Amino acid sequence: MAPPLGPIALAVTAAAVGSLFAAADAALTSLPEARLQTLVEDKDPAFTRYAESRLRLLSRWLVVRVTAISLAAVVLADTFNPFARPAISALVAVVVSVLTYATFAEIFGTIARRRPEEVGRLALRLLKPFELVVLPVAEPLAMLARFVGTKVPDAPTNADARLTETEVEWIVAQGEKAGALEKEPATMIRNVLDFKNLMAREVMVPRRHMSTIHIDLSLDQVLEHVIKDGHSRYPVYRDTPDNVIGLLYVKDLFDVVRAGMLTAKKLDDLIRKPVLFVTEGQGALSVLREMRSRRLHLAIVTDEFGGTGGLVTLEDIIEEIVGDIRDEYDTDEANITKLADGRFVADAAMPIEELEKAIGTKLPEEGDFESIGGLVVHRVGRVPEVGATVQLDGYKLIVREANETHVMKVEIVRAEPELAPPAETSAP
Repeated sequence: MAPPLGPIALAVTAAAVGSLFAAADAALTSLPEARLQTLVEDKDPAFTRYAESRLRLLSRWLVVRVTAISLAAVVLADTFNPFARPAISALVAVVVSVLTYATFAEIFGTIARRRPEEVGRLALRLLKPFELVVLPVAEPLAMLARFVGTKVPDAPTNADARLTETEVEWIVAQGEKAGALEKEPATMIRNVLDFKNLMAREVMVPRRHMSTIHIDLSLDQVLEHVIKDGHSRYPVYRDTPDNVIGLLYVKDLFDVVRAGMLTAKKLDDLIRKPVLFVTEGQGALSVLREMRSRRLHLAIVTDEFGGTGGLVTLEDIIEEIVGDIRDEYDTDEANITKLADGRFVADAAMPIEELEKAIGTKLPEEGDFESIGGLVVHRVGRVPEVGATVQLDGYKLIVREANETHVMKVEIVRAEPELAPPAETSAP
């Protein structure tokens, strides 16, 4: 004789009802706190009730879930009793009830987490009758939870800060989707959130691209250099760039020129000390704080050996938030140029990501490098000579400019597909 379908349907219904409360719980706990506060301020009745009695409401829902799954297990155990021993029927009933509940909870919970506001509002309205049924049991549980919460201190973590950041990202995404927030301010907000993770090495000008001045140069030579170069501040070194001894502010040099004392002064008379030194692993936010406290616009970045790894300016740091800042001295020279025949010529310092966007192809990920030149050096195993070629998937990288220490220009050519040799035909 088969088990009656009525009790089985009742048990499945009970498990499904319990899973609906689990989905409602998932929806409300997935709703960002900032969005909840907005709904409360907009006087949404359902969410206002939830915000005012959150702990009490969740306790009621918990009782409903436990009651539902317990009811399903009891009904199934009673249904299976005539067909098996009591212990076996009870075990089967519990397993079937839990699996049924978990299946429904996973399905409904997935929907709830994707649409927390809509599901939460619907649940707060439709599930209220069930709350009244379990009120005598749920209310003492809520009181106990509140009592325990007042006695146990919060853990000393930064969980609240992480939640706040998540909420801000959610608000930005929703603002963009609704058209209330334009792309540029949204990008700036995200850059601010990411800024705390930036290191000095990620924002610095590498040593090979630094423009420096030797302390022994005459002021005539220095003037010629700065007019040609166009920067406003220069590191001044003795012997090698690893020994930076001061900074030259070009406005100080021009003051000497206006005073007609170019030949009477030495570079050593003009440099400013001390120099701000920071490490490659120092956070960009920490560097910014030091610059502000010492009222400096430039810092020398030292590598792990104590040598000069690069320099970072206040402008470099600000650009990480607001994007590229161009002034009247910046040139419009592009990192990459597309030639008429489809070839590209790129600066070797160009990031791999920018090259991929320019050529419309994803390059293979390999090695610890970020630039085209780094990719070429990685593939060759050393700094290659001019004319050296690196084969990639569908492209060839050809070194066009290089010196003893690094690659400067790379040509990117689409590789011609190799033609298969014609098949041999045998005479009939």
